[in-house]
Amino acid sequence: MIVALFIVVAILYIYIKVREDNFRKKYKEFFSLPSLSSLPFLGNSHHFIGQNVLHIFLNLVNTCGVPCYVHLPERFYVTASPEEYKIILNHPNSIEKSTTYNFLNNFFASSLLLAPHHQWKKNRKFLSKGFNQMILDSFVTVFYDKSQYLNVKLKNNDYNQNDIYALFEKYTLDVFCEATLGIETKVIDEDESDLVNFITKSQRILIGRISNVLKHFDFLFNLTEDGKYISAGSKLFYNFVLDIIAKKRKMIAEGKYVMARTNKLPVLDLLLSEKEDFDDNYIKEEMLLFAGAATDTTAYSMSYTCCLLGMHPEIQEKVLEEVMDVIGKDRDITCNDLHQLKYTEMAINESMRLIPTVPMIGRRAVGDLDLGTRVIPANTDVILMFIHTHRNEKYYPNPKKYDPNRFLPEEVAKRPQYSYLPFSGGPRNCIGMKYAMMVMKTTIANIVRNFHITTKHKSIDELEFESSIVMTTKNPLDCHFTPRK
Repeated sequence: MIVALFIVVAILYIYIKVREDNFRKKYKEFFSLPSLSSLPFLGNSHHFIGQNVLHIFLNLVNTCGVPCYVHLPERFYVTASPEEYKIILNHPNSIEKSTTYNFLNNFFASSLLLAPHHQWKKNRKFLSKGFNQMILDSFVTVFYDKSQYLNVKLKNNDYNQNDIYALFEKYTLDVFCEATLGIETKVIDEDESDLVNFITKSQRILIGRISNVLKHFDFLFNLTEDGKYISAGSKLFYNFVLDIIAKKRKMIAEGKYVMARTNKLPVLDLLLSEKEDFDDNYIKEEMLLFAGAATDTTAYSMSYTCCLLGMHPEIQEKVLEEVMDVIGKDRDITCNDLHQLKYTEMAINESMRLIPTVPMIGRRAVGDLDLGTRVIPANTDVILMFIHTHRNEKYYPNPKKYDPNRFLPEEVAKRPQYSYLPFSGGPRNCIGMKYAMMVMKTTIANIVRNFHITTKHKSIDELEFESSIVMTTKNPLDCHFTPRK
């Protein structure tokens, strides 16, 4: 019996070994790439146990260079090449999201973030109507009014000055709810927002599952304290969104809100229109995605921009000069003004280059992916290291210097098309990038003309970053706002 078992195991081992050898021969260029020492079944994961996912891939790139590959235990191809980005982000074999996003399925399975390509393509085309420029221009009044209230908070020091992120998160959530959903909220007035706290903490928990093999299994994760927190917090978030949907439906039924007779409507209006048959679960997932994205990525980008302007008073002064020339000290900010704030936009773009809130993304090669120099085997996850590209001196000399002039038209023309991707690229890029830029330009312009921004930080080298879906600092970000005389 023991002999028979030994023979079966030996045959199975030989079969697997021969199959693996043949596979490696077929994709010789891929497996010739640098990697780390590997263990059976665990792959390279023992090198990264307990590490933050951003540190995992930055350490990998620093050790092996790019491109490289790694098993965690899924097979990953890691790249920082704009030329490869262009292929990967547009190729039909890599339009699906990486398996690392599976931990978000309970929240966003049907949404634009995770939906399979056929479903995503149909829904993206439909939802794009809600981000039409005419619709976005109509939001600017809300952006300005909310930024005025934000300025009151800043003037009165009515916020936790050790957590500038939370202030901007509450602000951007209120902006999103009123502009995009048509429902006014006052999250910014809450000393502690359970909703904002959940958005922040849940990202850390969910992204942390990647580097803990045991937490890859839902049934084990759900037994942990983190799993229980996610379960309880998700109900809070669901109820918040479902309550907004119910309020909007009630307003429509009572005639207090009349939808325009056009297919160019704000997102929630589109989803609730009688022309489409979307159930509440899908609407909930899509609104959760938009709320989370509009809150965190925009809030953190503005926090980093304010901090960088505080580090560089000469650049802050140039932004102030432009704002005063275009708008003046007291006039309301309009959509026409935003088009003229060229240097302000350059300052924001440079902030997102230097500190991208989404430092990397993942795609899945569902079929062989030919990059020209090598073929990526099917069923390989592909990691695109935007932060590495954004700080590559090949494209950005003296890359850690904060210099908005990098985004002068003539400078942009010198760089590869895909060397700057704060909102990703290709057909599956961020649907809300115009919305985000308009919110940020309105907010930064209104802050700078009313406050002098300072910080104790002297350079970004003082900031230790980690990724919790969006990139944040390990320690509080120091930022102070003194009213201008």
